[in-house]
Amino acid sequence: MSPSSPALLSTAVLNDEQALLTQVVRPLERLLANGCAIIADKSLRQMLQGLAYPCDDGRHWLASQRLLQGVAELGSDAQMVAALLTTDDKFRQPWLTLLAARCQEAAQLSDPLQLVDRISQLGGASEWVESTLSKASLSATPYPQLERELFGATAEQITTLPSLVRVVAMAHQLSLWQKTPLAELKPVSLESGRPDLDWVAGRLLPTTECEVKYSPYLLHDLSLTQSGNRFVESDFLALPIDAHKPRSDMALDWVLSSPWALLLTAIMYEQDIWASEGQSGLVLELPAGQNPYKPSLVNVLVLNQYGDEVLCGSLAQFVTRILTELSMSLFPAVVSDTELNRQLGEVIERLMRRQVWQHRDGAGGELDSYKIAPHFADACYRMKGQRAFALYGKTLRSAIRTQATRWRQEQQTTQTFSTSARL
Repeated sequence: MSPSSPALLSTAVLNDEQALLTQVVRPLERLLANGCAIIADKSLRQMLQGLAYPCDDGRHWLASQRLLQGVAELGSDAQMVAALLTTDDKFRQPWLTLLAARCQEAAQLSDPLQLVDRISQLGGASEWVESTLSKASLSATPYPQLERELFGATAEQITTLPSLVRVVAMAHQLSLWQKTPLAELKPVSLESGRPDLDWVAGRLLPTTECEVKYSPYLLHDLSLTQSGNRFVESDFLALPIDAHKPRSDMALDWVLSSPWALLLTAIMYEQDIWASEGQSGLVLELPAGQNPYKPSLVNVLVLNQYGDEVLCGSLAQFVTRILTELSMSLFPAVVSDTELNRQLGEVIERLMRRQVWQHRDGAGGELDSYKIAPHFADACYRMKGQRAFALYGKTLRSAIRTQATRWRQEQQTTQTFSTSARL
């Protein structure tokens, strides 16, 4: 039998729907909407154990990969809030009695597969439902307003059934994760050029167009959020065209304060290091017809030690794999590869304009590609850049190389399997 989860919410809150909405639902909505939120209520903190990272200030909590993946599976923040509420033993009882009644209905149908399908969808939560069969009822619950907000209709209505099943099944998984608290997170330190402190397990990287409130625990672009770190394009352009060191040093300061610029630059830095070793390698290739200064798609090719290339996928897919290797997450979680590739094109445009990346024309039938700009590469090998990339960026660079190598192996295995299947 699956162990039951505890009652987390007080009886007073459970008996007052408005208090439930104000004290529980709204803070959870803020957490899921912004990735990070102040959680003051003790019962909420207990509910979020194993599902969100406590921050070192004792006030903020950061949504975990577990929560974000759940949002992606359920399809909305609202249903994830419902799933979190359902981890409370007392709160979920009315919903379980409804599901028990729906299972009894399915058992009376001529098609027995209806019941089998419903139980299968509930997963481990079927044990919760089974324990309430003696109380099965299709009566309305005490939470009609809350249900309309989270489901669009009250729970006893048949139209709510698919969502309710998904939510309760998710809640069962969440209740298992609650047993393993997550480590405390420290604030980011982008201005210090310490990727080892910032690119750590649990950290969230907002997409370039994600509008969330500033939090010291998210990997925000400090060049946009703090005036003291803002990159002034006019100052950069005012420098003489041959002032390579001042230009590259200024660009380096921007890269180190902008997470997306740092990530794409680290990929190029590792590409350069890998090429110098003469073993394997990485190519960021521009498909035909793409604008080199603002592409909507860049392909990733990984080479073996003999120079043989394997097309692995898009830059967006590569970025997602790197973050997964670091146990980090994009925020919001629901962003398509097509959309992320488009947003990466915006970052590439700035990297090109600030002479961090360089476009390389294809030769001998090859497609165009990108490499690190030579003068910016020099900045990476001076003291500040060397500390950021070679010393403190080891974990980030290792994730880049590990995922590139693994991706190539996966693609080769897939291709070999497909060839064998055809034969």
